[in-house]
Amino acid sequence: MTGNLAIGTYTHAQENIRAMIRKHENSGETGTDIVRKNYPIIKKFNRSTTVIKLNAAPLLEQQFEEAFRQDSEKALHAIEQKKDGKTYMFYRFESSTYSYTKSNDLINIIESVETKHRIGLYTFFVNVVPDDFRFPLVGFVNTTIGSHQGLQAGFVNTTLADFDGAQFGFINSTFNDNNGLQAGFVNTTINEINGLQLGFVNSSGFAPQKGSQIGFVNAIRKDIKGMQFGFVNMTGGNVKGSQIGFINMTGGNVKGSQIGFVNYADSVSGVPIGFLSIVRKGGFRAIEVSFNEWYPVNLSFKIGVPKLYTIIQGSFNNRFVNQFAVGYGLGSLVPLSKKIYLNPEISSMQPVSKDNQTQISSFVVNLRYQIAPHLQIAAGPSFSHVYSDNDSYSYKPKYYLINHEINHKNQLVLGFRAALSVSF
Repeated sequence: MTGNLAIGTYTHAQENIRAMIRKHENSGETGTDIVRKNYPIIKKFNRSTTVIKLNAAPLLEQQFEEAFRQDSEKALHAIEQKKDGKTYMFYRFESSTYSYTKSNDLINIIESVETKHRIGLYTFFVNVVPDDFRFPLVGFVNTTIGSHQGLQAGFVNTTLADFDGAQFGFINSTFNDNNGLQAGFVNTTINEINGLQLGFVNSSGFAPQKGSQIGFVNAIRKDIKGMQFGFVNMTGGNVKGSQIGFINMTGGNVKGSQIGFVNYADSVSGVPIGFLSIVRKGGFRAIEVSFNEWYPVNLSFKIGVPKLYTIIQGSFNNRFVNQFAVGYGLGSLVPLSKKIYLNPEISSMQPVSKDNQTQISSFVVNLRYQIAPHLQIAAGPSFSHVYSDNDSYSYKPKYYLINHEINHKNQLVLGFRAALSVSF
């Protein structure tokens, strides 16, 4: 291979090496394998890597080694080694590295260049600045190619690395860590939040979060140490804090509280409070048949955790005008021994009727005994208040210990209840 060095008018310290690489990159000679890798902007740099493989020849070796040595004085770091017939040269410059390896009649040259973006555009409508820009960005579209500190206020705010400060806009995005506030309609942080997201949709991704999300939909891929407050709250990892919303979902453990209409968690160290709380590991689920002073036939579904579970109940009494009733309540299992539990429950029942507004509110103190691993019996006294808005629907208990009529609409009843439960 022949040819003179096409040095040209390079302004970089590595001008001779670069000229040789460009010459052979574009030569189209056989035995040349060019691999180029361009990485997307994740932090501050773009990296472009060119790999060239050439069949070794004395003149070719001489040209490359001479190009390396001509630039060696301007290199920040230079390594040259020759051992066992192998030649290795590595030079580091301010924003690039070059290596030359000759072994087994094959030459490998690798050029790796990092380009730091220093684009600057500040028009108060569209602002695009580098990561060393230290002034607030106020405009319709604000973009920092790198990190930014301070303020971004606009319709769309984007930081391609870390952000420290406050983003106010319709869409706020941080491609790495966010330390501060994101307030807008859609707020997104790819890595870690250490602060607050306030908006309609809040999301963060690939690192544990130390902060809070307040919005309609809040989503975190990893753990959160803080609070999620919204209509729908989702966390892929663990929650150390609280989720408060209509639907709360956690893929890991909740060490704190879930307060919502529907709660779901893989496991819970705290207490979920809601209409329906589902805990996959260590939760409490049971189907129960029982009788009470009002309805001889009751079927209940209980779900939650032993500390606090939800009761959904259906009842039947053929003596009543409205034979069916539905109820809802809360209960708790307090261990007294390995097989005996104190089992307080509160509930409210109402007949299935458009006209009958009778309501039976009860407090029951059961003792629950585990007769088999998934089978329990329970019994205990009940205290009930009955309100009926119509005299024609007078509710008389089937049996009672005390029945005190306060007036024609209200009565207090002391009774007794018993149940058989199957847990799963």
